[in-house]
Amino acid sequence: MKNMKIYILSFLFALACTACNDWLDVDPKDKVLEEKQYSTEDYINSALNGLYRQMVSTNLYGGQLSQTSVEAMAHYYVYSSAAASISSDVIYQLSKWSYTSDRAKAKLLNVWKDGYSTLLNINNYIRGVNESPALLSKEHKNLLLGEAYALRAYLHFDLFRLYGPYPYDANSADKVLPYNRSADITMNHDGYEENIYSTPKEYIELLLKDIEEAKGLLQDDPILDPASESITNVLQEGFYKNRNRRMNYYALKGLEARVLQYIGRDTEAAAAAKVITDLVEANQVFYWMNKSNVVRQNNYIFFSEVIFGINNSNFRSNGTSWYLGETITKEIYVMNEDNLMKNIFNGYDNETSVEELANKDIRAKQWGFSNLVPDNGIVFPSVSYYVSSKYKVVADEAYNAVNDFQPLMRVSEMYYIQAETAMKAGNTANAVALINKVLVNRVGTDQYYLSTSATAVEIRAALTKEYYREFFGEGQVWFYHKRIQSTSIFSGRVEGTEDVTKSDYIVPIPDEEKNI
Repeated sequence: MKNMKIYILSFLFALACTACNDWLDVDPKDKVLEEKQYSTEDYINSALNGLYRQMVSTNLYGGQLSQTSVEAMAHYYVYSSAAASISSDVIYQLSKWSYTSDRAKAKLLNVWKDGYSTLLNINNYIRGVNESPALLSKEHKNLLLGEAYALRAYLHFDLFRLYGPYPYDANSADKVLPYNRSADITMNHDGYEENIYSTPKEYIELLLKDIEEAKGLLQDDPILDPASESITNVLQEGFYKNRNRRMNYYALKGLEARVLQYIGRDTEAAAAAKVITDLVEANQVFYWMNKSNVVRQNNYIFFSEVIFGINNSNFRSNGTSWYLGETITKEIYVMNEDNLMKNIFNGYDNETSVEELANKDIRAKQWGFSNLVPDNGIVFPSVSYYVSSKYKVVADEAYNAVNDFQPLMRVSEMYYIQAETAMKAGNTANAVALINKVLVNRVGTDQYYLSTSATAVEIRAALTKEYYREFFGEGQVWFYHKRIQSTSIFSGRVEGTEDVTKSDYIVPIPDEEKNI
């Protein structure tokens, strides 16, 4: 975490420019600037919004932890057959889980740097709010701090899932990653790793402690009132509106479910997830998307089911670059037709095209034929390739909350968490019922629901395909494979699977962090 001071100062500078253009003219010293940032309620609100803007960086949830790098690692994307001779093709390198090429190392370094600099700014925010002279109501201060603690836990967990050990071992004495709760700048020094890093168990304990702290602070979250209309298709004015676009109490419960499942505390994970699915069953707060509205609204993020997401104003420009290849030579994020039809959506009868699949599973409707003309050495397999319209900007003002929205957690995952717990406990009937709760809202006929007589092996296969079908561009599938210790995953290029080994799951900590 060298040079973190640069990130704090640039963060404060950016906030200053948006909130009060003459701050630097009046008080050029960074300490004064920091104090001013926490001097009023409006500035404090602005600073929290600034943390969300950092999280949507293309090195974090605006790209690498959602739509690009971790999805290449999960074999969503096809790479050029010429890629083996193209050392700069990062999709090829990540798809081969080769983390030592220059471009792969640069990508992973940027995730680390942006991740820990954002955490440092979250810590600075927590300190700033606690020390602020501004007159904040107790309820508002608790909400601000609750979101910050929850964001700290959320980001720490994904850094653990990416760079952390494989598999998780609570008994390991190895120091694996730093769990940063300090706003002070920590420079590398002799004994740095021993003093700053945590063992896997210590790291998770600190993470769960932050979750508990945040739960206590978010007891008055407006989203807890089913009548508050805190989630709508239309953007609303006010700090307490559109709560699923911010870290909220239910997102925190979803995070708790993810963490507990990851470390093997399945029963507790299922209980946390059920808090959310109970709302869905009662038609409160979160609602299943009506299949007939998905195409009309271009709503493949299933907005009313999103527990937590963040605004990303760069979706259109990034999508043009990543999926149409207008700015990145030999680096095109496209899906292979065989991977879609014969791997991910395998199991539907008589499908002859992706377009035909869409009549059976609404999630396939997002995939459209790519008009990319391969050139400059790009050679894809002979089958067609597709791009997703999942993040296409919606023009209709009646659905403007769907625009530029990066979903990070949805209710379907909460059903899958419970289903997996039931399967492990030998309750295959309950596992099937939970998966079919999702399928009822995704497929056109019950002939494609999971059979009530499905075995544990068949349930696992169904869950794997469901993760691929449901969470494209959301960064969950690679972490799913790592958690369940998969020994094979879909090829991405042809029908069938490709072996994955223990070493493939171990993403190295960047050299720049290890070098003192």
